[in-house]
Amino acid sequence: MPDLEDDLRTTADDIAADAARLAEIEEAKVDLDADDPRVVALSAESHRLAAKLVPKTEVELDLAIEAQS
Repeated sequence: MPDLEDDLRTTADDIAADAARLAEIEEAKVDLDADDPRVVALSAESHRLAAKLVPKTEVELDLAIEAQS
């Protein structure tokens, strides 16, 4: 079980890091005008991070279910 717990913890940490970066990006965009060229780059990064979150949370769910077995 220690390996499974390590995997679950590592996955959770990775998700939290991506979510924190996503929040930073969104907070930065709030202060920018819509026509600021940085909005496009930040939005693209935000989109990439958000797309990576779903598969990671699916893995996390699988690990959590496995840990309960």
